[in-house]
Amino acid sequence: MRYAAEVSYDGGRFFGWQIQPELPTVQQALEDAASALNGGHTNVAGAGRTDTGVHARAQVCTFDMKREWEPRSLMLAMNAHLPPGVSVMRTARVADDFHARFSALKREYRYFIWSASSIYPHAKPYAAWLKHGGYDWGAAAEAAKFLEGEHDFRNFCRLEGCEHTTVRSIERARLVRRGRLVVFQIRGDGFLHNMVRIILGNLELAALGKIRPEEIKELLDTENRTRSDGGRTFPACGLWFWKVTYGAPIW
Repeated sequence: MRYAAEVSYDGGRFFGWQIQPELPTVQQALEDAASALNGGHTNVAGAGRTDTGVHARAQVCTFDMKREWEPRSLMLAMNAHLPPGVSVMRTARVADDFHARFSALKREYRYFIWSASSIYPHAKPYAAWLKHGGYDWGAAAEAAKFLEGEHDFRNFCRLEGCEHTTVRSIERARLVRRGRLVVFQIRGDGFLHNMVRIILGNLELAALGKIRPEEIKELLDTENRTRSDGGRTFPACGLWFWKVTYGAPIW
């Protein structure tokens, strides 16, 4: 019997989502919890992989249970077996062919930046801290709009682990400022390794006046530009896997 779970976690406590030998990962923690309830090894599949230090508000995973569970009881039982830093927020019974990753239509990430000379210590592990001024976030917001649509994002991918197919469709890319907090929201059909963090590095170039907002389109030219022509990769701590969209509500 297949179940879906919405999972929230503090990425600073784990070495990413995917299982790694002798390292604490989110997938390993969830598989250990589900296996304890099932009385045997239980595979857990996630809607997307997150790197070390990346957080999740509403990651989704699927796994099979040997017997039927009332959703709330399953949530409580899973949480009783999970370590600090990860929680199952809700669960639901789903069709046997439903898969957290392959059934997903859209994924949304958000990146949080604290733009000020000082920062609340509670916020420091969960946002990128830019201490210096001189940022024109309006220019960065304008640049973000040019990323919407279908593009080849090869120059927005980590060179060592870029996938064979680097074309992705971005439905929404929006950057807003609320006082000292800057939030970048991006939603699309899929994302490459470090793609969102590299996008932030290029938006930073626009915010600093090093490129005009429309020049970000030139970095999408994979024939004449390379990854090294773009900006830095922003730190993992500011990135959040925000939510997943499926064809029909599952909760």
